[in-house]
Amino acid sequence: MTLEQFLDRFDGPERSVVVVNRTDPDPVINMLVDTFGDDAVRVVDGRAADAPGDRRLTDGAGAVGGDGTLGLTPRELTTVDAAESDEPVPALDVDVLRRHEDVPFDGGDPADIENLVLLVEGDEVVAGSTLGELGDAVLFVNSDLYITGSRSLSDVDLPSVISGLDDATFTLRGYPESNRQKLLLITVSRFIERAAWTAGDGTLRSSFQRLSRIDDEVGTREVYERVADTGVDTHLYGVPDELPQDLDAVVHAGDGPDFADSWFVVYRPPEGPHPAESDPESDLKRGIEGGVGLLAVETEPRTWRGLWTFDSDRVSRINRYIERNL
Repeated sequence: MTLEQFLDRFDGPERSVVVVNRTDPDPVINMLVDTFGDDAVRVVDGRAADAPGDRRLTDGAGAVGGDGTLGLTPRELTTVDAAESDEPVPALDVDVLRRHEDVPFDGGDPADIENLVLLVEGDEVVAGSTLGELGDAVLFVNSDLYITGSRSLSDVDLPSVISGLDDATFTLRGYPESNRQKLLLITVSRFIERAAWTAGDGTLRSSFQRLSRIDDEVGTREVYERVADTGVDTHLYGVPDELPQDLDAVVHAGDGPDFADSWFVVYRPPEGPHPAESDPESDLKRGIEGGVGLLAVETEPRTWRGLWTFDSDRVSRINRYIERNL
């Protein structure tokens, strides 16, 4: 079995990225499509959130589904403001979002929020981030920040909309098909490396396709020097075109498809992956305590399929496969 076949055993929910409270959303939507892809994650105009057909009953705090569970729909987060326009425009009701404690939200003062991006699964909002938060993380940056080391490990964080995509399978494309989608993988990888570095123990397993990338990319070399220096048991995987020198890490070299076509970064705490409390305020703490992993496979040239996860069982299974087979 290969990592690609191993990945086929995982499935995930379908989620949508919804832009709310924008009068001219097209540029933002196009940027989100180019960042998140158009496979597992659909990007739609916030106006669709107020479309008819949502017949779920509400009790004033959220929506009650057919199974009796409490949820929150995009419709309940928006009010229609027609005062300045002949056509109703959805406007975000931030107070409703703040009262719903189960929805991670990266917002500050409601008066400062011009745009919000919601992550929706089915009819339920599962996360919300301001456009500014997403911009600082992935939309308005490029990979040079990470390759050169301009963005340090301590500066890497995941907005709720990105961390809320955990366990959702994705297909992303590299340059020239897309200028931005691969950046999402780089950002999640750096977040996992930050979790390992902050923990200062446990095991980190990372693949590079070609091991020469470790020394070719100054930022990557610095990250793994810092991680290894904390005492993390660090393992590096890839095709041995050039082995990294003077790095306190275990190097695993090979030329099979698992070495040449995979992209994984898996952090395992010293006591092993275990369920950790889901705290919207601290995904980093969740990753440190319970483990976090990214697994992607290049199924075609410059096309990646995979997922990232905080799920303790999935982290354990990915780590076990790598440890036993590579």
